Amino acid sequence: MDKVLFLESPMIEKLYGGHKIQDSFGIGDPSKKIGEYWVISAHDHGLSVITNGIYQSQTLKDVYANHRELFAHDPHDKFPLLIKINEVTKPVSVQVHPNDAQSHGEGKAECCLFLNVEEGSKIIRGHTAKTKAELKQRIENNEWDSLLIRKPVHDNDFIFTPPGIIHGIEGKLMMAEVQQSSDMTYRIYDYDRLIDGKPRDLHVQQALEVTTVPHQEPEIHPVTIEKDGNVKIAYVDNDYFKIDCYKINNEQTLDNPMYSCVVILSGQGTLTIDDLTYPIKAGMGMVITSQTKIFSLSGKMDVLVSQPPKMV
Repeated sequence: MDKVLFLESPMIEKLYGGHKIQDSFGIGDPSKKIGEYWVISAHDHGLSVITNGIYQSQTLKDVYANHRELFAHDPHDKFPLLIKINEVTKPVSVQVHPNDAQSHGEGKAECCLFLNVEEGSKIIRGHTAKTKAELKQRIENNEWDSLLIRKPVHDNDFIFTPPGIIHGIEGKLMMAEVQQSSDMTYRIYDYDRLIDGKPRDLHVQQALEVTTVPHQEPEIHPVTIEKDGNVKIAYVDNDYFKIDCYKINNEQTLDNPMYSCVVILSGQGTLTIDDLTYPIKAGMGMVITSQTKIFSLSGKMDVLVSQPPKMV
């Protein structure tokens, strides 16, 4: 029973949230403006709870802490990944994340796979300043239109955001987000919004200290493989995470060298491990533990599979 951990996870209201997550997956309170669904989380700000087997009702955080044999004896002090599905209906604050060394182990690299993007939506990717002094001055002068680099975004676009990259979203969309397990964000611009008559706190000094200057767009080289009617897109395999997306039409067998975080993005089907088959559907999150060496997916669905970085 410890070969797969099915999860029930928190849905978090946000200023920029909406109702697409609830509508798409048939879960959550439809009256709330949900911005973030923390599908697989061992972070204290939103813990996933296991719904099956001998660890039922325990948090993923506690099971990771007490049963490291299920996670290939991963040496990370805390569960290393946090996987969300977000909805954005209003501009998200412009922000930057620190790395582990700059934040006492709370560094935040992340990847986003964009879903259901409305036409005209844009992402913010970096800035045009050449020096830290110029960046500071232009922030103080509110030169946001010329300082921030904006790019159009479409369905199935994928981006990698390492620490130090200024980023944001202007538009309406859903996205799947895989990140280091951190909630550390330095906000540098919030569109002069007022909450209960007051602006939200900004973290300009901290942001200046960690921002990459001049901006360097990280290169990624996704590889698409079509086989037996299925499509695999290998997005990244780096020091933070390994991320693949599968478009399943027929049975697909996957290796599980350590442990895998699996999120069903759309559709429905089955998960088979050894001689046990489980129904799975859009919105579900699960961890395939290291007690499983291979597993199979069948049906018609899009599936995001994330793994921790290779252990040296």
